[in-house]
Amino acid sequence: MKLSQIVMPEMFMPPEWDKDFNHLVVDSRDVQPGDVFIARQGSAAHGNDHIADAVKRGAVAVLAEGDAMNFRCEWNEKGTTIPVFTAPEVSDCLTVWLHRRYDITDMKLIAVTGTNGKSSVTQYIAQLATAVGQRCGVIGTLGNGCWPELQSTRNTTPDLSVVLRQLHEMREQGVNLAALEVSSHGLSQQRVAGMAFDVAILTNLTQDHLDYHGTMEDYFAAKRALFTDFGISAAFICDGDEYGQRLLNDKAITADIYSYGKRADSRIRYDIRSYSRQGIIADLATPWGVATLALPLIGEFNLANVTAAVSALTVLGFDFSALTEAAAQLSPVNGRMELYVQAGQPMAVIDFAHTPDALRNVLQALQPWQQQLVCVFGCGGDRDRSKRPLMAQTAQQLADMVWLTDDNPRTEDPQQIFSDALAGAPDINTEHDREAAIRSAISAAESDAIVLIAGKGHENYQDVMGIKTEYSDASVLSKLGYRKASAGGAHA
Repeated sequence: MKLSQIVMPEMFMPPEWDKDFNHLVVDSRDVQPGDVFIARQGSAAHGNDHIADAVKRGAVAVLAEGDAMNFRCEWNEKGTTIPVFTAPEVSDCLTVWLHRRYDITDMKLIAVTGTNGKSSVTQYIAQLATAVGQRCGVIGTLGNGCWPELQSTRNTTPDLSVVLRQLHEMREQGVNLAALEVSSHGLSQQRVAGMAFDVAILTNLTQDHLDYHGTMEDYFAAKRALFTDFGISAAFICDGDEYGQRLLNDKAITADIYSYGKRADSRIRYDIRSYSRQGIIADLATPWGVATLALPLIGEFNLANVTAAVSALTVLGFDFSALTEAAAQLSPVNGRMELYVQAGQPMAVIDFAHTPDALRNVLQALQPWQQQLVCVFGCGGDRDRSKRPLMAQTAQQLADMVWLTDDNPRTEDPQQIFSDALAGAPDINTEHDREAAIRSAISAAESDAIVLIAGKGHENYQDVMGIKTEYSDASVLSKLGYRKASAGGAHA
């Protein structure tokens, strides 16, 4: 493909520099031979600072954002001249150029947003679609690609250049369905600009990311845009909180709106019949029929997540009965309510819960077993400080014993993070060494207790002062002799 096919008529491309190229790339670290590097202003630096690196990696041309039209050449290691075009319109036109390069017009796209549950819903969608014979793509926190072969990603919602390229590559592989996690950052930073979604889902909205959005109203406004600005034909909104209720009554949403939850007036309603360590049995009433769900998953929130996944696929034309039957074979999402066991030792549960609401949901999901409940949790550095005391309060209220430990301190002083959290619950145990905290919690717990290890979930690193060192909660449990429990399955 020629560069002129993408950038004209918005930007003139001299014929002598009209290069053949492979992909448009905005992060120099991702440049491969034959790509075009887009150098634009970022939140911390300008892409101009990385042009030399992009050229070294094999860029055949550079389009740079600047105040005035300019042209110059860089030379790569082989002595080949690489054109660098600077123009004011680069950033303004980039969305149009990306959509020209990566055609995804015939794909069915499901967008999932919310404070908690995005990864679970997207992966349940992919699992269910695959189970009934339809390949499905996923873009989100746990990786991008055609399920189950996902490649790691830096962001929940990557840059638009990555999102469109990933979807285009799925399409070329014959995949015409994908589920995407769409974060509030992704919406406010235009990472899904110009895209058309068929279905949008809101799982919930609770306090998080106020370090970025400032207020809950701005946070809500970012999420709301998914339902008003992206051409959706169906909206599935969890009706369990005030923000879900506000969306359900939002006259600016022109799509068909489906409320889901356990309220008597929920358009899609689930009712728990029973639950155990093996899973949940629930009745599901929908506009497409009724069914009994037998889920090998733990927690009411997982029932809500599966309800959203089944509903979104059904409205796209999948068979409702086949989906509800397939739900009995779902696997827990990596790092979400994962059970680990060892004979004669407390059961351990790893979960990604890193907000007050998520931590509350997980602890409440474990309470019905009526066993001693122990909680190990941490709070991330360089993130919303106001949620730290709330998390500590939640842990103290719902668990019998609590250990506060390090999560990802990032560039923040771990002791400051502890001080913020302890303002909400000053009497809980503290241990900065996360592995030591887990060992202490398990050692102090009764043999039939449940030990929740919250905050990091699937992560395989710990970020301290910008350095990521290898670490995972699952590896700690493995060293202690634990093994991951098999799904087993629920039984009606």
